[in-house]
Amino acid sequence: MKMHFSLVHGFLSIAVIAMLSACGPSSDPAAPKAANSKSRMPSDPAIKSLYIQSCYGCHSSGAGNAPRTGEVAEWQSRWEQGLPMLLKHTKEGFKNMPPKGMCMSCSDTDLNALIRFMAGKENEQKPQP
Repeated sequence: MKMHFSLVHGFLSIAVIAMLSACGPSSDPAAPKAANSKSRMPSDPAIKSLYIQSCYGCHSSGAGNAPRTGEVAEWQSRWEQGLPMLLKHTKEGFKNMPPKGMCMSCSDTDLNALIRFMAGKENEQKPQP
């Protein structure tokens, strides 16, 4: 009986150690990206304000299958369509996104700046061929 108790005790000890070792920092490469999507903000205060009130809710988390801010891979196929098409989709609404992303006060210039920021292309005027 004592031997059975020792085996159970030993097994439980190993199980606890194994579970605790799994509680370390994540090695999942997507984890830092999610944090980056949520913490990334435009440097221009006016664009930052528009981003927070109209874009952040979906584009920081990927809600409704929205491409996440700064996740270049998620934006790549969209970016390849060109800014005119992205602006058209933004203004008219596209799939789960409402027209203008519900930013009715946004000008085309504002929307272009927001698109470039979220796509991680702030310094590019058009997609690279």
